[in-house]
Amino acid sequence: MPLNNSSEVVDDYELNADMLVDALSTMRDTFEKGTSEFALITTLKQPPFLFFDDDALRDPLMLFRTHFVLFHALYRLKVLWRESGVGELTIHTLNIKLLSRQATTSDTLHASNELREHDALAAYYLSWSNFQQTDAQDVEGLLNDFWEKMVKGEILFLTDDEVKDAHNTLEITPDEHAHISLTTLKKCYKKALLKVHPDKGGVKRERRKLSVLLKY
Repeated sequence: MPLNNSSEVVDDYELNADMLVDALSTMRDTFEKGTSEFALITTLKQPPFLFFDDDALRDPLMLFRTHFVLFHALYRLKVLWRESGVGELTIHTLNIKLLSRQATTSDTLHASNELREHDALAAYYLSWSNFQQTDAQDVEGLLNDFWEKMVKGEILFLTDDEVKDAHNTLEITPDEHAHISLTTLKKCYKKALLKVHPDKGGVKRERRKLSVLLKY
């Protein structure tokens, strides 16, 4: 699919999203067990679905579009299952899970605390104007914003073991990390990524670990 934001391209993605909602609605068992965005995309790349191809996770703009279309469909499914009484679909990059009505009711306080945040996310992903108005330059800006937050420690609260593992993976000493610049952090990540490239004998598991680390 061409990398432009014409109305015809957006129409194609909207049609794909409509079919994706139907496909996701057949995966209730998967959502009850819980899954991640990456695992879901991997499943949807394979028969009988074939919604995404190998380019879906390569180019930053394609990755954004794949993510947007998937989350658009998930939030539509969330509304459908809530209104039909099936349950509450919780949507996070690393954990997408369908909660029973009983579990949802017993966790009302926790749900109300997150309601405002998720309403804002739903509004974002359900608006195709956000998809159409986001180009490669915007995606680059989002990535830079991510790196800035990562340097400031605003991404996630990690355990000591997770922080130590991140230091080891990126070959950063604790003292160095305390004063690391954005440029140096990017270089460490790219250097580690090169080491696990297939041409260097790397395996998918190692590259996937770096991808997960990037989310942190």
